Amino acid sequence: MKAIVPTVLETPRLRLRPPLAGDADAIEAYVGDRRVAEMTALIPHPYPVGGAAEWIGRAQEAWAAGRLASFVISFRSDGRLVGVISLGTGNVEIGYWIGVPYWGNGYATEALRRVLAYAFHEVGIERVSTYHFAHNPASGRVMQKAGLKYLGTIPHGARRGEKVFDRVCYGASAAEWTGDPGGSESAESLSK
Repeated sequence: MKAIVPTVLETPRLRLRPPLAGDADAIEAYVGDRRVAEMTALIPHPYPVGGAAEWIGRAQEAWAAGRLASFVISFRSDGRLVGVISLGTGNVEIGYWIGVPYWGNGYATEALRRVLAYAFHEVGIERVSTYHFAHNPASGRVMQKAGLKYLGTIPHGARRGEKVFDRVCYGASAAEWTGDPGGSESAESLSK
């Protein structure tokens, strides 16, 4: 397995890059929306003022240490921030969120496919996993469209604060992944 080092990944519509200090305001605005925060295990709500700047600092440190690759998802055309996707190296888990104005356009699927290609083909990771809360089936559809396989549901296997939810698990090995490694699918097929 190769080391994870700061890098930029591209798809037909998106650029995935390490976060910068200038991204803090946009990140804070998107994750400050309860609809985004409630679909994640780690984003607090209400989101603290200055929290995005702290997160960016931690993400940059994790990149430098090779522990976590956190990418800002932005448009290639104008650089506008869409969301974030992260690839952890410990148990090789992927997490992501997309800002509400961009839901339903296939951006999460496009970004997830590109990060999976990066993990399997560029870094040499053998297996990845991820999960979603059972009350967020849209995230499961993203995982399926990106080529991940349903692994099972763990009743009460996920927690957000004091609330417990069913954990719906997905994953794939490099050998069984069926996604598009080049991210070359059309924007129309990604948003279906």
